[in-house]
Amino acid sequence: MTLLVAERLSWMDEVAEVKRAKAAPISDPVREEVLLQAMEKQGKEAGLPPERVRQFFACQILAAKAFQEDWLSRPKPESWRDRPLPDLTTEVRPRLDDIGHRMIAALVHSRQSGDAGLIVRHTRDALQQQGYAEVVIDYVIQGVKAGLSP
Repeated sequence: MTLLVAERLSWMDEVAEVKRAKAAPISDPVREEVLLQAMEKQGKEAGLPPERVRQFFACQILAAKAFQEDWLSRPKPESWRDRPLPDLTTEVRPRLDDIGHRMIAALVHSRQSGDAGLIVRHTRDALQQQGYAEVVIDYVIQGVKAGLSP
């Protein structure tokens, strides 16, 4: 679970830079709702409570938006000056969708393992070590807790 959460967050600089270039808003309520409904459906098919899946992914979306807000509040990093922008539709979203599918499987496995406390601590520690802002980590953890709740 921890690796997937971090992997999803690692794509948010790409998303933020595309939004910066297009002067697009961080929030996309229509896309977010489509994603949440798709994840609920996949979760239900995997035997997960749909409301827990929705809470989990809603918090991952909040974490992603918090990351993007922080990223965009600063000047464009030097590492992005000559880097071509990825295409959200053909490059980034398919990767995020794949991560989402794997997150469903990880939720199933993690819920069966029965050690939510350990998963939460491990996730928080890993994200702190990677230097994510506390607000981002807090949203992720809130989602993990919701996803692992009965």
